[in-house]
Amino acid sequence: MRRAAGTALAGAAIAAAVVAIGVAEGWWQGASAPEPSAAISTQASLSPGAVQFGDRLTATAQVVVDPARVVPASVRLVPHFLSYRVAAAVRELHHAGGLAKLSYTFRLECLTAGCAPGRPQVALQFPPARLVFRTRGGAQGHRAVAWPTITVASRLDDADRADPGGHLRADATPPPASYSVSPDALVDGLVAAAGLLVLAAGGLLLLAFRRTASPVPAPTPPRRPPLEEVMALVRATALNGGSSELRRLALQRLARELRRSERDELAEGAGRLAWSDGAPSADATGALVDEVEREVSP
Repeated sequence: MRRAAGTALAGAAIAAAVVAIGVAEGWWQGASAPEPSAAISTQASLSPGAVQFGDRLTATAQVVVDPARVVPASVRLVPHFLSYRVAAAVRELHHAGGLAKLSYTFRLECLTAGCAPGRPQVALQFPPARLVFRTRGGAQGHRAVAWPTITVASRLDDADRADPGGHLRADATPPPASYSVSPDALVDGLVAAAGLLVLAAGGLLLLAFRRTASPVPAPTPPRRPPLEEVMALVRATALNGGSSELRRLALQRLARELRRSERDELAEGAGRLAWSDGAPSADATGALVDEVEREVSP
């Protein structure tokens, strides 16, 4: 009798264990399993939770998406880590149990003054990251992903902050001066070289005075007024097939010369043509030069 009772209890225990395992593993869900309650869910973390100035941080964001309601390829995470620089970023996408799981990992580092705590330790809170996505219906969605708060500790104590240069590990005394050439010898050499140059200059002057005749320089042709030179330059850029950039520069120079001669209306026309949206054409440039010649001719 006792043996039968023990066998019954053992069988009941085994059946209960099988039922518990089946519930945990979802053996009876099959195709009728309920859909996830949220179309998209997020979780963010920072590690380690406490760092010293200069240590690296790892920011991780896990995003779980229901592909029936959200397009997994459209999910983008846009973080802002203040003064910290993203040294490396990894995005991974996995599918499991009818869900899409995206993992974002950011390796962060900062050695600038913006990351140095002014006190022994401070709490660091990054602004929330922006998660954007597109639903199957074509609507755009977004949500904020909050990062946890971590502690940043200083590597300096109060004595170090009060006297930054008092604990330098290297000798900051400048080494004694050394010269490849003695300063006294260098001065003597420069004085001697200066004397030789004076003698050479005197000899050249003596030769110049001894010349019996000097050639008469050819007369230089009179220089045209600056405005005429600029007009000739602009016309040349319009006729010889020059580049549009050279044509722009020539037109801008023409505009300056026209302003100097108090021809403001023509100067504005040249400036508009020089910096118009399209490249100034050769025909338009030539027409402008013709108009300027008519206006400035006596």
